[in-house]
Amino acid sequence: MPDGPSDKLVDASYLVALGYPGDRNHEKAKAFAAAHPTGLLIPDVVLVEAVYNLQRLGGTAATVSFSTLLAAQTPQFVPLNLVDFTRAVALMDRYRDAELDFVDCCLTALAERLNITTLCTFDRRDFSMIRPAHAEYFELLP
Repeated sequence: MPDGPSDKLVDASYLVALGYPGDRNHEKAKAFAAAHPTGLLIPDVVLVEAVYNLQRLGGTAATVSFSTLLAAQTPQFVPLNLVDFTRAVALMDRYRDAELDFVDCCLTALAERLNITTLCTFDRRDFSMIRPAHAEYFELLP
């Protein structure tokens, strides 16, 4: 699983920006990906959300093209477990008024379990608000 403090968990907003040229953060995501070819961990729930959104935005051709490029990078996928699921539901309840989405809560739970404080995301609102159990805050990249 993760190798250490240089590991970064990836959010769907980053993957969508990377895979969809029409995204306002596309160039920023491409530059970050070029500078960080390793150490990115993709949670399985994030992958599903990202591929769904890429399909919706760019159709099957864009989704297949991005997925092929992603697979060539031999990414490390991180599975959600029952403890993560339970923690994610607790986070959704805790931040009920902010209406955090389930995948963001899962990403937070995984970060806590894996002791990772760096997230690769363009979702500043949600991840700036969340106070993880294992750190004061998340470092948000790019």
